Amino acid sequence: MIVGISEAIRSLLTNYYNFISKSIFNLIISLKIEFLLSDYLNINIFLKNINPFPIMSSVINLTEIREGNNEILIDPFNEWLAGIIDGDGCFLVSKKGYASLEITIQLRDVRCLNIIKHKLGGSVKVRANQNHLRYRLHHKKGLLNLISGVNGLIRNPIRMLQLAKICEKYDIPFYYPKKLMYNDGWLSGFFDTDGSVYLNLKSAQVFITAGQKNKLLLDPLKELYGGNVYLSKGPEHFKWVVYRKNEIIKLLDYFKLYKPRSGKLARINLIPKYYELREIGAHRASANTILGKAWKQFLIKWDSFDDK
Repeated sequence: MIVGISEAIRSLLTNYYNFISKSIFNLIISLKIEFLLSDYLNINIFLKNINPFPIMSSVINLTEIREGNNEILIDPFNEWLAGIIDGDGCFLVSKKGYASLEITIQLRDVRCLNIIKHKLGGSVKVRANQNHLRYRLHHKKGLLNLISGVNGLIRNPIRMLQLAKICEKYDIPFYYPKKLMYNDGWLSGFFDTDGSVYLNLKSAQVFITAGQKNKLLLDPLKELYGGNVYLSKGPEHFKWVVYRKNEIIKLLDYFKLYKPRSGKLARINLIPKYYELREIGAHRASANTILGKAWKQFLIKWDSFDDK
């Protein structure tokens, strides 16, 4: 007691402090806390104190901090939302410095925008042509919640540049996305905006597609979920197409884990029924037979969703 704490005890206490600090850090990450700007600054100070990894600049690659078994857990909703934004969204900073997010989507898919509005706030209004809806988020609290959710999940290069400007405005580090993996809700949101499901009765094939101007967004889909990427005559320039039955079925397994939230889910859910009716020859049955009536009812349900 006269000479003070021994070096052995001092070392023990130091190791204990480091262990507790890093444990608290891992707990914060695992709980996926969404914090506002004031909370963000406080957390950032805390992270620098315990220094589990150095923050060297305002642009950070998420893969650089995904080391060992310390994988950061991501909310599937945020992955889905990032896919929506990459498809039909836009980050904006006005000349007066006001930041906002806008998403334009077809009228039939209003449920997608209502889900986002319920989560983040904002407004949903009908566009002038009456066939599309526009979601707009511009209040600071909602934008900061949005950034904390999708920062590091945006993959469209144009959207990344737009988000980086907003991050700079609020003095928040911008994160590059990690490599797309199979178990990621991003495709579900991207499919809700830029995807399509249709049926070719002559070739007896179901097609699941997604179109984009940027081929780099589609190439990982081919590697993870099958299909091929082709040049398209439409405005999207490139199209990812899945049509082989075995690949369609595997893709349906993905959509069971990460369900689309648009009206396209109705057709996704009908695909197994189509294969079942084809196998028993319902498409060739007379209209007055049980199988013929079942086939007719299926086509009515399929056509009730106008996929254009």
